[in-house]
Order: sequence, then C-alpha cells, then structure tokens
Amino acid sequence: MDLSLRRPVQQISAQDGDLHRQAERLRAAGPLVPVELPGGLAAWVVTSDALGRRLLTDRRFVKDVNTWHAWQRGEVPADWPLRPVVDTPRSLITVDGAEHRRLRAPLARALTPARVAALREPVEAIVAHRLDALAAAARQAPDGTVDYRTLFAFPVPMEVLGLLLGIPSEWYGKLRVLFDDFFSEAVDAERKLAAVLGIRELIAELIARRRAEPGDDLVSALLTAAADEPYTDEELIGTLLVLIGAGHETTVHLLVHGLRALLHHPGQRALLAARPALWPAAVEELLRYDAPVATFFARYAAEDARIGDADVRRGDPLLLNYLAMGRDPDRYGDDAASFDATRCPVGGHTSFDHGPHSCPGAQLARLEAVTALPALLARFPGIHLAVPDDALERFPSLMLNGRIDVPVRLGDR
Repeated sequence: MDLSLRRPVQQISAQDGDLHRQAERLRAAGPLVPVELPGGLAAWVVTSDALGRRLLTDRRFVKDVNTWHAWQRGEVPADWPLRPVVDTPRSLITVDGAEHRRLRAPLARALTPARVAALREPVEAIVAHRLDALAAAARQAPDGTVDYRTLFAFPVPMEVLGLLLGIPSEWYGKLRVLFDDFFSEAVDAERKLAAVLGIRELIAELIARRRAEPGDDLVSALLTAAADEPYTDEELIGTLLVLIGAGHETTVHLLVHGLRALLHHPGQRALLAARPALWPAAVEELLRYDAPVATFFARYAAEDARIGDADVRRGDPLLLNYLAMGRDPDRYGDDAASFDATRCPVGGHTSFDHGPHSCPGAQLARLEAVTALPALLARFPGIHLAVPDDALERFPSLMLNGRIDVPVRLGDR
C-alpha cells in the first residue's frame, strides 16, 4: 500500500510562503510525518533532531535513489521539479558503506584542514574586494540601494570556490544562473534540463583542463589523490557537482540569513561587536537557527522498519526537515526559535548532516561566514534592509531556504 494511503498526510510545497511556519506545522504533527510532495509523491519527513541523527546512522536507510519504490515503478515524472536533486551523477552522496568511503577518501585527502586554513588570507582578500564593490555600487545607485545577494552573498563563496577549484572567473555569472535554475522549482522542464546539461558541460571542461594542465587547485589534487583508485568520469563529475553546488549555494543562504538575523537582533549584534571571539559560535547558531537547507532527500528505506508509531516500508523515501530539526525544543529548549550567539549546545547542530555523510566542506563554509559577516558589519555599521523583511521574495525551492533578491542600503539613506 502506498505510504500516502496508510496515514493522514501533510502536504508540503515550495509555494508555502513561510518554510519555518511549514516546519512548525510538521513538527507539531510528530517526529516522523507522512507527507505528500509536489506531484502527489509520498514521503516521510523527520522533524526531530534526535530522531534525525539516529536515522542518519541507521544502515536500514540508504542513499541509492533506485531503492525508492516510486522511482522503481517509473512514477517520478521526467519533468518533476525536484528530480535533478535526487537523480544526480554517482558520487559520495549517492552511495553508502565501502563505496562511499572509496569516493570520499580522495576528497578527504585533497580537501585537508591545512588546505582550508591556507585559504584564510585569500578569503579575507575576496571579502574586502566584494565590500569595495558593494560600496561602489551603492554610490552609483540613485537611492543607494544595492542587492546584497548578487553583489556580496553570491560572489564571496563563488570566488572562493573559483580559487579552490581553478574555475575561470568568466564562468561565475553563468554558474549562478545555471544553479539557480537547477534548484528552482519554478522553471519549466526545458530550462531545467538546460541547466543540468550546462553544469555538466562546464564541469567536464574543467576536468579536461586540469588533466591537460594540472595546477595547485583541488580538482588537480583530486585527480592525483584518486590515482591509485580513480574515480570514473561520471563519479568525478558527480563529486564536483556536489562541491560546486553545495559549496556555494548553502554559503550564499548562510550569508543572507546571517545578515537578516543580526539586523533583527541588534542586542546580539552589539554583543558580537563587544566580544568578537563569539563569532565562531554565532555562525554555528546561525546555521541552527536558519539552516540554508530546508528539506533534504536524505535516505530511502532498504527494508521495513518500525520507527516510533510509524511503519516505514521498504522503498519509502525519508526527508530531513533541517528547519524543524534546528528549532526542535526537545533538543535546544523552549527558546529554540530565538537567536542566541552564546547558545553553544553540546553536540552542535545537524545543519551539515550527521554521521558518515556529514558535509566535507563544512569548515570552508564556516571560514567564509566567520570572515565575511564581521567584516561586512564593521565596514557598514548602518547597513539595513531597503524593504521589510517579509517582502523579501523567497527562492522557489522546497529544498533550499533562501531569498532571491536582498535589497539593502549601506548607511542611513
């Protein structure tokens, strides 16, 4: 019997105007909630942080999309808007066990803590350059209004990735459009396919360039690190798709939500100005409080499982709602919906996933945020939104928690 027929279900959609309100509704329905996805597809959504962590290390739930019963039966339409985020090239995020360790190991050997630490000064330089560009754009704008997302929150992580991976700077604008279309649920099937193909073509070209002319970049390091047990071309494309897509997209939203949260909490902003050593903790709190990823296709049941009072059947998809988990009062207390830079919960948050599949680029995202946000607020202490916060248009995605445009003014105008 289809999951959607076994229990009353909640409908979830990117069209919901407030994903946090949707997350609260789901959490109120229970720790594991049956839902209907766009297109009428059934799934389970995890809203409890403790349960999410347990299931992320439960071997009964796997990453292989071919386990999904609706996928096996051909019930997922070719133009389903979420298809590109579940039907990705084979990579470390699509496999488990020994295969996952095989695909993750070269990345771990290439993306070392030392390589990330060595990026500190280049990240600082990129941030300073983007702050100059933001100021110059504001001077040229008639009323001083500039788009923070376009001019700062996007280019900082993209330029860092460009430096890390050796991506030509002339590709940055193209990659922004392609990934916006890749993740958006508002574009038509033709445009979505064009985005998928366009991203693959650029990644394939990047790989070809690094094979022909190796350099001091992560792609060249990956090719070297995997020499003894090489990736297939499809696995390398899949790995770089994950690195580029997740590596910039989540940081864009972290920088946007970070600014919004601190503008809404002037007391916390003053605290950070007085105690700058709290910034690393504040970034962790931002990731918990307003996770960049809202809902993620995490696992598929490889066998029947009884989870609390829910009967999860083999082939059922399992989604994590990071927004619900991040504000779970059972995990973070009755004030879980408030922002507190001093919170520092034992065990941290789950916004970078948990267990073997935890995000390999988490330290880089932290470095970018802990560099960019303090510098932004120090340079422009009068920065403020040019429109009410609730007027910011939400990015049309069930998966990503983001905004399309973020108009700001840098001073009192």
